[in-house]
Amino acid sequence: MGYVTPELGSPTVYVAGSLFLDVVMAGLNHAPRPGEEQWVAGSAIMPGGVANQAVACARLGMNASVITYVGRDRAGHWVSEMLADEKVDMSLAEPTEYQNITVSLVMEGDRALTTQGVDEVPLPPEGTPAPDIFMASLPYLARVREQVACWREQGTIVIADTGWDETGLWPEEHLRALDVADVFVPNCAEAQQYTRTLTIPDAALALVEYVPTVVVTCGGEGVHVTRRDGDNIRSDVFPAIEVDAIDTTGAGDAFSAGFATGLATGASLSDSIHLGQCSAAWTVSKIGGSCAAPAMNELIEWVGNDSALNALAGDSVRAVQARVNGVRTQ
Repeated sequence: MGYVTPELGSPTVYVAGSLFLDVVMAGLNHAPRPGEEQWVAGSAIMPGGVANQAVACARLGMNASVITYVGRDRAGHWVSEMLADEKVDMSLAEPTEYQNITVSLVMEGDRALTTQGVDEVPLPPEGTPAPDIFMASLPYLARVREQVACWREQGTIVIADTGWDETGLWPEEHLRALDVADVFVPNCAEAQQYTRTLTIPDAALALVEYVPTVVVTCGGEGVHVTRRDGDNIRSDVFPAIEVDAIDTTGAGDAFSAGFATGLATGASLSDSIHLGQCSAAWTVSKIGGSCAAPAMNELIEWVGNDSALNALAGDSVRAVQARVNGVRTQ
């Protein structure tokens, strides 16, 4: 089921999370009303959830595997086929009866989601070798703390994200899982919810007590990065890349994928962040999540043809591409 031969020399990333079949409808004039039918100009069907990060990583040149459940039903087979087409490996996935399905309605610069399924993720199979990068949510990290700690000892870089807390509690105990992470990548709302703070700088300062590097994505306000090295703390802000956003589905996942690709190849933190920003900007300018993720050559051409974008991030994107190509030839 979904076995993909790894590309020789490419970095390996495992992404853990729930998998969905996403149906996206973009361009609604208003929220749906009972008895009314709206026709829209754009739509897409694609793998979603954990697939957003995995597909984005694969398109940027990494060997991506998902730790997830995939349905035995027709929707699950469809998702598996689409992921195989994207060269995402499913050998760490486990079967379940029904595939999770989400309908995303894009309107007024945001989206409304309706989902059917179960938000569960299996543990990694015993004996799973250490990847170059491991990406998972805080609650999942807490479940696999021992395994992840072992991978880190072998050189794995662990990137933690949040996942939405539908309880609204945002418990501090989630943050304790960051002791096995290298980087935490929340968005600004998640960072402030977890830390009960009023500003992004205050939230980041609170979070670096748990993890060495905090990367807070803030949409139009850019990316706020805070790093701790012993008693020294440094903060930087990376300006936002301005694009006409059509659909924000998968924007944070595309950022994390670009960021992870940079780190996996040994690129600098700033080059990795710029690649993440470009990946996210590309994604929001199109409809859908995983199907809107860019390939590295598409980013190179896009950045090179935009003078402002090239001045901001062109050198970084080209530097990571060179590293990706260099790793493959070693």
